Amino acid sequence: MKVLYLIVFIVMHDGTHDVTSMPVKSCPPQELTESYYNQHQELGAFKQWSALCTTIIFSEPGAEET
Repeated sequence: MKVLYLIVFIVMHDGTHDVTSMPVKSCPPQELTESYYNQHQELGAFKQWSALCTTIIFSEPGAEET
């Protein structure tokens, strides 16, 4: 099974981090994503960020797993 995911990594000012992932039907435009997170970074919400949109392939459950 293939699922498209948007994964966002955020580093806070105190060094802690947060990773958020969500399934998406299509990857958001890079310009829109950068604009959104750069604006929040400029407002001081966090120190650094990075985002990745990728397809994740999950194995099908075997008979012993169902």
